[in-house]
Amino acid sequence: MNHTHQELIRDVPLLARLPEEELRALASKGHVHDYRSGAAIFHEGDPGDALHIVIEGGVRIVVASRKGEEATVALLGPGECVGDLALLDGKPRSASAIASGRTKTLVVRRDDFTQWLAERPKAMFALLETLSLRVRRTDEALADFAFLDLNQRLAKRLLDLAIVQQDGRDLSGAQIRITQAELASMLGVSRESVNKQLNQFARDGWIALKRGLITLKRPDSLRTFELDVA
Repeated sequence: MNHTHQELIRDVPLLARLPEEELRALASKGHVHDYRSGAAIFHEGDPGDALHIVIEGGVRIVVASRKGEEATVALLGPGECVGDLALLDGKPRSASAIASGRTKTLVVRRDDFTQWLAERPKAMFALLETLSLRVRRTDEALADFAFLDLNQRLAKRLLDLAIVQQDGRDLSGAQIRITQAELASMLGVSRESVNKQLNQFARDGWIALKRGLITLKRPDSLRTFELDVA
């Protein structure tokens, strides 16, 4: 397993605090899978038998209603992991994972991971920390839905996506590669509603729009708008 894969494993919150030798041991158990744009990495209900770490491209996490309607709950990029809950319980997938663009993932099978973990009980603390972060994010999302209107949630989501893609750097000029349909799916609203507000942000000079691309021009204005709760 090459050095790049070991670096990616180090960046996963689940594993970030582990010593180099333990990361090397886990990296040696992984293998790379390639996916074309739109291909399913796994479907909701599939066996939870592996962890995927994104190497290139991106992954869209999708849940479906009983009526067949889909909602995008997350967009993940390089260094982020998919299927970490499966490492704990091995139960069926709770959502589908779809490649967003040509994508590569480093795959670690659950049996290999649990064997590795059994030999390193201290790693369990990293696992618990990751679960704590997941619960906090869920609580934050519920609060946003309860207290922010659609336009404020859209502004916040644009900022959150830009922060991930900029890796903490200045957000002015940050480019977010996402379609309006994907944004609408993430927010649980119609594409028309998202299109209307994005165009208003563009008229205000806060963003610039191109097909599949949003550029932040005045992120501070978006942040002020997001926080302006009546």
